Amino acid sequence: MNTLLNMTTDVGLWLSRELDSVGSLVETHLKSKHDAVNDVCGYLSGYRGKMLRPSLVLLSWRSVQESNVVTDDVYRAAGVVELIHLATLVHDDVLDEADIRRGGQTINSLWGNEGAVMLGDYLLSSAFHLCSTIRNPDLNLLLGDVTNTLCAGELVQLYHRNDINLSLEDYYQIIHDKTASLISASCKIGGVLGGANDETIYDLGVFGNSIGTAFQIKDDLIDILADELVAGKPTGKDVAKGKMTLPAILMLEQNPNCLPELRSALENDDLTRLKKMLIDTSSIGLAEGVICELVDRAVDSIGSLQNNSYGKQLVNLAKQLSEPI
Repeated sequence: MNTLLNMTTDVGLWLSRELDSVGSLVETHLKSKHDAVNDVCGYLSGYRGKMLRPSLVLLSWRSVQESNVVTDDVYRAAGVVELIHLATLVHDDVLDEADIRRGGQTINSLWGNEGAVMLGDYLLSSAFHLCSTIRNPDLNLLLGDVTNTLCAGELVQLYHRNDINLSLEDYYQIIHDKTASLISASCKIGGVLGGANDETIYDLGVFGNSIGTAFQIKDDLIDILADELVAGKPTGKDVAKGKMTLPAILMLEQNPNCLPELRSALENDDLTRLKKMLIDTSSIGLAEGVICELVDRAVDSIGSLQNNSYGKQLVNLAKQLSEPI
């Protein structure tokens, strides 16, 4: 398993082992009596990344209590957030008309939009079936709420497609809903299952929201700056789909006279010209500064958990986001 941490450390080895268990649980839960379903699900291995969200469930859980023996409910919760995330990836590829994901073919490129939509639905239904086995009604409700929030965020983003006047407030609300909300919930879930008090659970939620927001901003920057081989997926898709991202919004706030040229670049899918504008106006640097501020906020929010190696690894994970692209 390609984890987020150094595999040679005790925490990294522990996380790698537990993520393998989560992965096995997910695969088992997706098994169907229908060979066709199993065949399509077999392609999901190409969608697996570093399993950020299950990692956050596990690390948050372990950072608030002493036992090293992961409970069934922790495994199940980690599996649920991974299934929800996989469903959003499959559906996102349909919305973005993407052919490549992590260097391999997308479900929609192999099975068409119909197959991808149905697989995404199957993943969500599987997530909620697994969720129903968790013996904690509050977590069941939290996972239902966050899935609703994710879907609403995608709908709002679609509503604002080609909206060059998207406000900073609306941008942050969209990325909170479509990205940060599930990452924040993953951290809170770990705290709840670890028996943390309300204040610590809240702090874990702030941590997750901060790194989730930073994660999405960095992903926006990768879409503009990175080579496709590095990104593992086609770049420039945000421009092609008329999505306003943080660097462009910050550029217009500081340089309103850039509006006509920005509109022209977006209408013509001219990533080269957009990149030059954002670099020349220092808007890329401003967005990178926002990422650093969010990482600092995340680290500060869990100061009380940094006394153990698992809390420290949460901090290390956050700090990875401020590394250069």
